[in-house]
Amino acid sequence: MERFEQIKRDFDFTDRDVRNILKLKPVIEKYKDEFIERFYQFISRFPETKKYLKDNETVRRHQEKLRQWFDDLFSGRYDYAYFMKVYRVGEKHVEIGLPTHYVNASFNFIRRFFIEKINIEFGLSEERNEIVASIGKLLDINLDILTAAYREEELSRYQIMTKVEKTLFVISKRFSDMLDFALVGALILVAFFVLGLFIYDIYQLVMGIVPIDKGILMTLGTLLILWAVSELMQEEIKHLKGGGFAIGAFIGVALAAIIRKILIVSLSAEKALELLSYGAIVLSLGVVYWLLAKKR
Repeated sequence: MERFEQIKRDFDFTDRDVRNILKLKPVIEKYKDEFIERFYQFISRFPETKKYLKDNETVRRHQEKLRQWFDDLFSGRYDYAYFMKVYRVGEKHVEIGLPTHYVNASFNFIRRFFIEKINIEFGLSEERNEIVASIGKLLDINLDILTAAYREEELSRYQIMTKVEKTLFVISKRFSDMLDFALVGALILVAFFVLGLFIYDIYQLVMGIVPIDKGILMTLGTLLILWAVSELMQEEIKHLKGGGFAIGAFIGVALAAIIRKILIVSLSAEKALELLSYGAIVLSLGVVYWLLAKKR
């Protein structure tokens, strides 16, 4: 109980804020249905929404919980029972594997929705400013408690490890980071080699070392590979910043390399069988790339 009281003190959430929220309650109540509708429109844009809201029954239960959270938010009762409700919501999010990014983005929408309606109802006034500040504090407290469930889940996993497991965990994390940086370095080196190949293709084309049609196709193919390597490097940088591993980018590089081979081989009528084999490889890689894109 003391912990939650301290959280309110940390956010400077006072009885005056409670009175402001109770003043807002009868005004905001009429927007509840619109809130639910627009909230679902907002979260439907998330790539993995259907993963968590799989069917109509799940959506119905979630809407009931959302309505209950809305009612509790403006209840004026912010005691231990209230905060434990919010914390259990966070635990449920952790249980289903909901990314914290989705939680933060959702609260950003909720804040904007409430401010929009407060502006309509109260206009530009000192009263409006006080109410916005009060609801902002309460939303920040809710978000803090929700994300606390994520932090405590991570800490609990780490704390139950033995000393040897913790040591291995730290070593493996550092080694993984080192490999990621090594991969970026290798990609930079590869990019220079591909750039050199591109310059060499241009040289052969200009000097007439290769036929003009073959030279153009070789140059375009190398340019395609250079673009794919650039995309891969950008994805790896995102991975270093905490993003997921971009296996699709690697497939993109492989596709670019095979397409370059196809462009060159297509000039030779004697290599029809080789061309067909490359076509089969492109088809396979294309299907894998499509499946990965569809999953996202």
